[in-house]
Amino acid sequence: METNFEVATREILWMIPSYFSYLMYFLFLAALAYLIIQLRKKIRLALATPEGVAINFGQLVPTKLNWGAFFETIFAQGKVNRKTVVAFFHGFIFFSFLVLIFATILVGIHADTPWKIFQGTLYKLVSFWADWAAIFIVAGVIMAFCRRYISRPDYLQATNPKREIFMYFMLLNLAVIGLLLEAIRINQTGMMWGDSIWSPVGYFIAALIGPLDGKENIVITIYRVLWMEHMLSTMLFLAFLPCTKFFHTLLAPFNALITPSRQGAILLPMNFENENAETFGLGKVSELTVKNRIDTISCVECGRCTMACPANRAGKNLNPKTIITKLRDFSERSHAEKLTGELWGESPLYAFSELDACTTCGACMEGCPMSIEHVKIIMESRRYKTLTLAEIPPSAGDATNKIKNNSNPWGIAQHDRFNWAAGLNLPIINEGQKVDYLYFIGCAGSYDAANQKVVKDTIKLFQEAKVSFALLGGAEKCCGDPIRRFGDEYSFLEIAQENIATFSRYKFDAIVMHCPHCMHTIGKEYAKFEGGIFKTIHHSELLEMLLAQGKLSPKNAIAEKVTFHDPCYIGRHDGNYHSVRNILKKIKGVKLTEMKAVKEEAFCCGMGGGNMWYELPEGEHLVNGRLREVGETKCNKLITACSYCLINFNSSKNHVSETGNIEIEDIASLLAKSVF
Repeated sequence: METNFEVATREILWMIPSYFSYLMYFLFLAALAYLIIQLRKKIRLALATPEGVAINFGQLVPTKLNWGAFFETIFAQGKVNRKTVVAFFHGFIFFSFLVLIFATILVGIHADTPWKIFQGTLYKLVSFWADWAAIFIVAGVIMAFCRRYISRPDYLQATNPKREIFMYFMLLNLAVIGLLLEAIRINQTGMMWGDSIWSPVGYFIAALIGPLDGKENIVITIYRVLWMEHMLSTMLFLAFLPCTKFFHTLLAPFNALITPSRQGAILLPMNFENENAETFGLGKVSELTVKNRIDTISCVECGRCTMACPANRAGKNLNPKTIITKLRDFSERSHAEKLTGELWGESPLYAFSELDACTTCGACMEGCPMSIEHVKIIMESRRYKTLTLAEIPPSAGDATNKIKNNSNPWGIAQHDRFNWAAGLNLPIINEGQKVDYLYFIGCAGSYDAANQKVVKDTIKLFQEAKVSFALLGGAEKCCGDPIRRFGDEYSFLEIAQENIATFSRYKFDAIVMHCPHCMHTIGKEYAKFEGGIFKTIHHSELLEMLLAQGKLSPKNAIAEKVTFHDPCYIGRHDGNYHSVRNILKKIKGVKLTEMKAVKEEAFCCGMGGGNMWYELPEGEHLVNGRLREVGETKCNKLITACSYCLINFNSSKNHVSETGNIEIEDIASLLAKSVF
């Protein structure tokens, strides 16, 4: 059979009077103008200060833009893909909507410019995919609706459910009405054979409608009403884009672009030299950074941060999603009503226990498809709570005093710090010496018996590999990580400056350490202070390098079934998921059985964010959930690479029946057994 025309195309604005099209162009300009007005409001909200709008590009744009995440978010849905079901229906909607936008642009070019491009092969391809795109949108919306309103998982509860209803309605409306318009046009223009191929869905619906002889006037009236509704819906969609959840289509790639990859929640120094400052930390909306503001307006309330949060899962009073949504709603209200934006007035925005429950593990940030940095907002709020309100958990205050007085949170005398090395004749660095590595032992390695063994095993391995290294000995002091996580920035400043001065006296290529919290604090946060840039490396990474270089030979077979716990500050905060696993592969006889949640999705043991030094009464111990996962592997040994994890798992393993007999060991100690 042949078509009724030589070149495949269709009539643009079929049966639409000219005054309808004039109205469409007018409304398009009006919608575009309103869109610009709303975008301007959003920009002002993101950039506003008490003095007006001020753009601090240093705050907004990092040194290195994250182009990889930017393009991944646009073309591959970014982190949405980590949840299979959600990725499925979100992909239906997302990619199908891109197809419809592309088709609409081609129609506009064909109708309003000299370039008649919407014909031939291009028309056939676009028409075919646009038909199926509409069907995929309908299917995706139905799946999303069922998940949010029928399955109704707790983490999906929205602050304003009407926003979701409006979004679903708009998507269905645009897709279904578009198909009906196509079907009526095909029905009334002869049901040409070609349409059944390149407009299959429209042709199918047209065939269902059947012959409408003698009813042409009614059909045309219905068509024009549907066209008008479709056009108005499109203009409403465009005009109110920044006011709806559709705005995330623009915010997601932009926020991904300005969020550095694998840096973790790096806190910036505070300015204590301002004599007029009455408060410190996040106390007002005006004190939010530009990135904080963009984060708050980016949230789509998907609940992935809540689902990932170990504190929330353990029943603590923390929901990362509401940390963001409460701040967003409060900020918008304060901006609209020109309020002062005080977060800690008669009705504080956050409860103290809400902030204290955060372990800064970064699971919320890692799981967020919108690149929101929840931990930074929590930590800035903690700073205010500690420095301005003088509110800190009692045991955290006790640990702070011990660090100030004895340079360690255990409160053991500083002159006893190096007692563990008695009789070992270890190299102590001096100012005239140059070494490859300065080994920073840390407080846990200096005072905790289990971690002292790890240090000794690591040193034996370094000596076997003939590594050029030295220790600070009695000159080493706490890096200040616990104090900074408590929110006591002033005390941390003093500690950081003293340690920077100490490190600067010596010559070395890098600082090696086995505590990931020390590594993050010294390697990433000291770098924000003058003279504080030092290269750091975790002991597991250095041991992996030594094995690869053939400087260590794990000759002894160890027939054990082990599982590995990814420490938060090695994995999510530093992006290293390979070093320990590569070491395990090199040890003969070791069989690694992974837990359900590993790498990016690994659950925190519960000791980060200062929680090593205080305990909240709500819920259960965070470590219990992780230990249950350990027990499910049926392994006889749990491997870790973190000082806090080692202490916590050892002290808590008897809380869970399945792990009472399991052995907890650092990767360095396991490797040492194979080497020696």
